[in-house]
Amino acid sequence: MKAFAVDPASATPADLNGRILAHTVRRPSGKGVLLRKGQVLGPADLELVRQADGELHLLEPEPGDVHEDVAGERLARAAAGEGLRFTGPAESQYQLVAARRGLFRVDVDRLRRINSLDGLSVFTTFDRLPVDEGDNVGSVKVTPILLPEPRLAEAEAICRTGPPVAVKPFRPMRVVALVLERVDDTALERFERDLRMKLGWFGSELIAVERVEDRVEAFAAALKRASQSGAEVIMAAGASSLDPLEPLFVALRQAGATIEKHGVPAHPGSLFWLAYCGPVPVFGLSSCEMFSHKTILDLVLPRLMAGERVGREELIAMGHGGLLTRYMAFRFPPYEGKETR
Repeated sequence: MKAFAVDPASATPADLNGRILAHTVRRPSGKGVLLRKGQVLGPADLELVRQADGELHLLEPEPGDVHEDVAGERLARAAAGEGLRFTGPAESQYQLVAARRGLFRVDVDRLRRINSLDGLSVFTTFDRLPVDEGDNVGSVKVTPILLPEPRLAEAEAICRTGPPVAVKPFRPMRVVALVLERVDDTALERFERDLRMKLGWFGSELIAVERVEDRVEAFAAALKRASQSGAEVIMAAGASSLDPLEPLFVALRQAGATIEKHGVPAHPGSLFWLAYCGPVPVFGLSSCEMFSHKTILDLVLPRLMAGERVGREELIAMGHGGLLTRYMAFRFPPYEGKETR
């Protein structure tokens, strides 16, 4: 790349032809733009150039230089994994947009490797956010007006090993809820209504809500029926999370279930527990998880519904960001379509 300073008053067509403006030029009146940064000039622009006040700084591409708009489009195309599309450019940026509802995933190490290349930037929202179709989840920007081809090729090579960003689709799942008898009819009706709404957002179905007696044998039989019904997720509501002799936990141990974590570093939802009966996740809901839309459950559900396994280490890691105050609302699914994302 070569740089030139040109006096507008004495500029010739040869001074402009194929050269790129390095800065925006406003009209002498100060109102409106005369010529834009990054604009490729030609002889037809001579009249506008003559109106400029002050010298123009122009760039002349050399072999292997790529214009920022072209480079940005190539990087956006390479970076966007499954479930993403891109738009632009707008102010030299390309926007990464969710092409479907799902779980946004970021390969943080691959993203860091791309951003370590001078002049290239891919910036995103947070990993594992539930997103809806049309949500803007990131941007791509090439900072210099002209970028060396080898540097762009290096970024594209990184993306070929796996895109840094993607949206995993939610899988339609069959869910069974086991509810202790002690939960009254009013609470049960509200719980079922809210749960159907939540699951519906993911495209999943609540296939059964079963009241269960507070006995080990009753829970063991209910777990067996849920498994035989084809349940892919089992929720248990109303049981005490703090009592190790709670019949539900005894029944789970008898069924060979593995409890991943009992209690998680998050609030609301610190009493949340998660177990696996074979491949089927089973977890308990306290009153806050039964009726609130912003608890640890609403961070776990998107991962499960995207087909990810949430185990002990994943639950432990939720302590970072586990204080689920109002300003954390962007992390939760907009179940009713009213939450501010």
